[in-house]
Amino acid sequence: MVFSKPANVDPLFDCQEVYNGECFEFVGNNPCPRAYVQVGALFMQQVSQFSQSQPIVVDANSGNTFISTSDLNTNFIPGLQATAGIRLNNGRTVELDYFGLYGGSTTATAVKPDPNALLIFPNNLAGNAFVDMGDTNVNYSSQINSFALNLPCCCACSNSGACDACACDAYGFGQSNNQSITWFSGFRYLSVNQRLNIVAQRTVANAVEQGAYNVRTQNNLFGGQLGARFRRTSGRLGWDATGFAGIFGNAAQQTQSVTDFPNFALRPSVTDSKGAVAFVGGGNLSGLYSLTKVLNLRAGYNAIWIDGLALAPDQLDFNLAAAQAGSRINNNGGMFLHGANVGLERRW
Repeated sequence: MVFSKPANVDPLFDCQEVYNGECFEFVGNNPCPRAYVQVGALFMQQVSQFSQSQPIVVDANSGNTFISTSDLNTNFIPGLQATAGIRLNNGRTVELDYFGLYGGSTTATAVKPDPNALLIFPNNLAGNAFVDMGDTNVNYSSQINSFALNLPCCCACSNSGACDACACDAYGFGQSNNQSITWFSGFRYLSVNQRLNIVAQRTVANAVEQGAYNVRTQNNLFGGQLGARFRRTSGRLGWDATGFAGIFGNAAQQTQSVTDFPNFALRPSVTDSKGAVAFVGGGNLSGLYSLTKVLNLRAGYNAIWIDGLALAPDQLDFNLAAAQAGSRINNNGGMFLHGANVGLERRW
């Protein structure tokens, strides 16, 4: 049987299939493509969930807190997201996914307000530069990278709701709309590396004395995940939603040092590591617009929750006298990431 191209067809598309006189096109929005690539920019905010909020700089005379860990949430962090998938000869699909957030940092500053103020660290961490501090600067930074290998199984449905047999290589033909649901399982590796640098200064007889408290943490999460993706398009427009979650192991490590003026170790450098269970879950909701037969514009919203992290501010220990001060890792923190994505998608 030979079909003719119906009138009033969007010139962006050619007819691959015609059903009841309706033109149907899959090239740009194939619900279960043989191959696909997505690349986009991320703009996400990091909201750290510390195991406990604690003061960093206090006034010993008034009892006021000038800086605490609750002041250390970051602004929006730029990043990159990329996904590529290909269907193999056996009908299964292999998908590689990456996202990274770079240069996320926040700062907090405390300045001695008047001669009667006595700015110090809490507890008894005292030294030449850490008593009667004039200026204290805190910098908290994070870098996040995630790699995933997924095995998706895609099933496509027509606008009427009739579905194919949900074989992994199935794709159905609708009239003017099409939709699909994809189930996937896979393995994810995620790293969360953080630094907390505290620099304190005081001026004595016109000479500036400086000391520093530095903390570095590394979280290496790895484990299996399950997820699903729903996609629906109509002509040039469409949307998709993806969700995933998994239980992970976390090989966490922390290192910290306290250096006082004039450049001597007020407390020896200490390192600790610990393995623990962590959770990672997230999702994305994006709108789609077909720019050409083969290219879609994507824009949407992302949210990711990570629990069981060793966050750098959670490792602060201002007790100078304790023999094990600062040497034990705390991995009871969490992190919520959310923000926008915008990018391009190519499907075959």
